[in-house]
Parts: sequence; C-alpha cells; structure tokens
Amino acid sequence: MRRSLNKAARLRHFFVLLCILFFSPVVKAAPQLDVVDTPTAATLGKANFDISLWGYNNGGLFTRAILGIHDNIFLGVAFDVQHVIGSDPVVFNVPGVIARIKLTDGWDNFPLLVAFGYDAFYANDSATISPVSWTTMRMVYGPYLVVTKPVFLMEHEQHFNMGLRVPAQPSFNTQDTSLFLSFDFPFGQFIPMLELERIFFNSARLNEMLVNVGLRFELSEDLAVELNLLFGMNKEFSRIITFEYVGAF
Repeated sequence: MRRSLNKAARLRHFFVLLCILFFSPVVKAAPQLDVVDTPTAATLGKANFDISLWGYNNGGLFTRAILGIHDNIFLGVAFDVQHVIGSDPVVFNVPGVIARIKLTDGWDNFPLLVAFGYDAFYANDSATISPVSWTTMRMVYGPYLVVTKPVFLMEHEQHFNMGLRVPAQPSFNTQDTSLFLSFDFPFGQFIPMLELERIFFNSARLNEMLVNVGLRFELSEDLAVELNLLFGMNKEFSRIITFEYVGAF
C-alpha cells in the first residue's frame, strides 16, 4: 500500500512540474535545434544553414547539414560512420534525409512551439530493433512530434521540450515508439542541458531509458561546442562532442 501511495505521489509531483513549465510567465522563444540528442520545435530562418559534426564512442562520426528553406521549414542530410578513428573496421550506417516543419509559435501571451519532423537518432539495444550493442551507436531514422515551451526561471530564459518519435528506417517496429523530455538552462554563453529519452510505453522496459546531460558553450553567434554524456542502466557511458556552425547565404 505504501509503495502504491509513493508512486501516486511521484506522479502528482511530475504532473505539477509539467503544469509549472507549460504555464510559466510569457517570454520570447529562441530555443536551439537540439538538446543533447533529441529535437526541439525550433527551425532555421530562410536561407540560413547549420552544419554540425558529432564525435562519439569508439571513433564514430555523425555529420549533419541543414538548410532553412522557409522560416518554419528546414531540410537536410545526415551521414553516420562508425570507427572512423581506431583499428576497428569502418561501418557506414544508412544515410538519411532530415526535415522539420514548425506548425505554430503559439500566441503572444502564451508562446508554445509545435513541430513535426523526420530525423536521426540512436537505436536501442533491444531485440525489437537488433541485438546491437549500445556502444555501436547505430543510427536509425524516423518521424517525431515535439512541443517546446519557453519558460522563465531564476531571471533566465529556459526551454522545456516534450516529444514522441518512432524508428522507421532501416528498422520499423511500433513497439519502439518512445517519449523524450528535455530542458536547457542558458546562462550567457553556457547552456547546461538535461534530457530523458527512450521512455517506452512498456513498464518492463524502464531499464532502457537514458538520462543524458550536456554542456553547450557558444563561442560566438555562429560557432558552438557541446560536451554530452549519455548513460542508462547496465549500459556503458557514451560520450559525444559536437561542433556546430550556423551561417546564412
């Protein structure tokens, strides 16, 4: 009985936190495109471009190039290669097209960004996708829906993101549909980040959830560096370093 009450109390606290985040005071939104490795609802301006390089465990390299074709739409391509550095055989994962369409910015007195997209993310190590080790960081692609809510805490603007995504290519399984939550804490040029991903609709798969933390340092308006750490139960720590450049034609 006590365990049931504790679980109910945690759910109430979580619901209260979500309400605080979504119904916080009004601010102007300027979220980044991603938090650690999950998307936000932000888009690039028309004729702007974003190029990023992600280095990860065991010498892997993920490259992404995005072009804003409208203030609310961007298109891009992504390539992932495992073991670029090191003695292990190089593995070329399936390349993919990525895209995002922002459906709304909300209202002046209640900014709420909503976007639909198609992007790359990491396969989990369950048999429903493949018996691959987490350390290989194999990429899959799929659609997602994400909501970004700007908030204002401790005299700084933050962004809370919540979304749903489905792996589609090269492997598709509706059971691998999952939720993600993320939050950033900008303090000038430094942006600490916190993220929960792989929240499956199956209580037996709670051990597959990842808790990710990151630190973004904006060297200038055009160039940023990120240091991210992904970890979960019975999984090796995965480290990601990202270099991102944003420009305009």
